[in-house]
Amino acid sequence: MDNMKVYPAHGHPEGTSGSPWFRVRDGKLYPAHGHPEGTSGSPWFTIRDDKVYPAHGHPDGTSGSPWFRIKGDKLYPAHGHPQGTSGAPWYSMR
Repeated sequence: MDNMKVYPAHGHPEGTSGSPWFRVRDGKLYPAHGHPEGTSGSPWFTIRDDKVYPAHGHPDGTSGSPWFRIKGDKLYPAHGHPQGTSGAPWYSMR
């Protein structure tokens, strides 16, 4: 999964984008050049198994509940996400 880029998908509230919002490195997601808030050297999310958790670099802080679940190459909002779950993917990885 490392060296992948994460793009907003059709389920994302702000729509899709041709620019990556995150890059994956060492099991962590870092804001990339396409992210509305710019790049960051601090990870916003950590991947554990098939779940994605907010990390110390996220503006809202960490959480013990996953914000996303990974199915194939898609990230779907999970029960811990502040906006709740969704059947539509918010992000795609490639």
